[in-house]
Amino acid sequence: MNENKNVVKFYGGKFGPWISMFFLIIAMFVAIMTNYTDFYIYNLLMLAAVVICFILIKNKKSFGDVAVRGLQDPMMAILIIAFMLAGILSKLLRASGLVSSLVWLSSAMNLDPSFIPVIAFMVCVLISTSCGTSSGSIVAVLPIMLPIGIELGCDASLVTGAVISGALFGDNLAPISDTTIASALTQESKISEVVRTRLPYSLIAGTISAILFIIVGKITVNTSVTSTITQEANPLALILLVVPIIMVIMMMKGWDLGGTLIICDVLAMVIILIFGLLTPSEVFGGDGPLIGGIYGMMDIIIFSIFIFIVIQTIRESGALEELGVSLLKRCKNIRSVELIIMAASALGTTVTAGSSTGILFAGPIANDIRKEFNIAGTRSANLLDAIACATCGFVPICTPYLLSLSIGAEIAGIPGDFSYISIVKYAFHPIFLVLVFLASTITGIGREYEWQRERKSIPVKDTN
Repeated sequence: MNENKNVVKFYGGKFGPWISMFFLIIAMFVAIMTNYTDFYIYNLLMLAAVVICFILIKNKKSFGDVAVRGLQDPMMAILIIAFMLAGILSKLLRASGLVSSLVWLSSAMNLDPSFIPVIAFMVCVLISTSCGTSSGSIVAVLPIMLPIGIELGCDASLVTGAVISGALFGDNLAPISDTTIASALTQESKISEVVRTRLPYSLIAGTISAILFIIVGKITVNTSVTSTITQEANPLALILLVVPIIMVIMMMKGWDLGGTLIICDVLAMVIILIFGLLTPSEVFGGDGPLIGGIYGMMDIIIFSIFIFIVIQTIRESGALEELGVSLLKRCKNIRSVELIIMAASALGTTVTAGSSTGILFAGPIANDIRKEFNIAGTRSANLLDAIACATCGFVPICTPYLLSLSIGAEIAGIPGDFSYISIVKYAFHPIFLVLVFLASTITGIGREYEWQRERKSIPVKDTN
């Protein structure tokens, strides 16, 4: 519910609050389709969306206060800190020669380059399922696997799609994921039961995705590419692999991404200096990985600031609540209820640019209508979570793409056509996660009702 007593009024009636977001999504897709993929274009479009909000708000004197409340969102601060620290770590690992050493190791082991995408997918699956974070998995894996893939002749977009797919696998399934917790709690269900009933769908989509990454990896690999960096590789740099390992362990122990990245950044710097992989002047200089990592993330930070302002205006207008009421009126039968829950999750994720926020928006709507139709809470939780995570694998303003494009832009040898449109076609896991749940909704396979859950929970009397 809106916490502010004074609801923000817009010109344009009930559609007014949505105009800036509609403009942004349409304009970004047009920019992407016409190959205007430089990040500054996205920021100009984002600025235009903020200006549209200002023009359409009736009480323009209050716009500054609304914007400030949007920037006070705790998620805003977390994102900015995480983006800067992730940029530093990515730069440190590349500048140290770790990628060169891994390419050398791959050549020494005669690793088939076509398996790099599926390896990237599986590594991200393990990390994200263990830690429950898609952003952390992308930060840990993409700066390493993407340069290796490029050097060995893999399609950069395919490798990135594999990393995003693996990251979203765990974001959807992990018991400690914020989306799993949000979906279970909003549907008044136990997390353990939600994860148990979700597992078959995740495994089906994940297995199909892994097979496709192998097949497409074989088809797209450029076997004529010969790496030029193996001769200058320093095997000592391989010791830096301890950094992502420690990152995973810390997040499994419950550390947040910001604190984890601070420790991993410091640890990487210490290892680099102790083993002489870089000199102190190279590390701390104006052109070094510390300053370069921060500046390399400024585009995505600016984009995030603008998007939180737009999202806040929509929240305070009451438009999200009105959308929920409208969706409730369209529930006619069990199938339509489940489809509406999925649609609400997709809409919430798109307009808030986040999976957990999308679930928090759609969760109360889903809980009301699933109770009215006696649908099990675990079922509605799984529909919410799967579609929210999958939507993040399709929408360009969501963190997986913003983070991946920012990291990719800093990697040497990245192809000129590396963009959202080149990556999204390889987001196999989000695609098949949606298809699996759509099939379940249409056929009714896997659907559970509250009375079935209650029957299972009744203890069996001992007749002996």
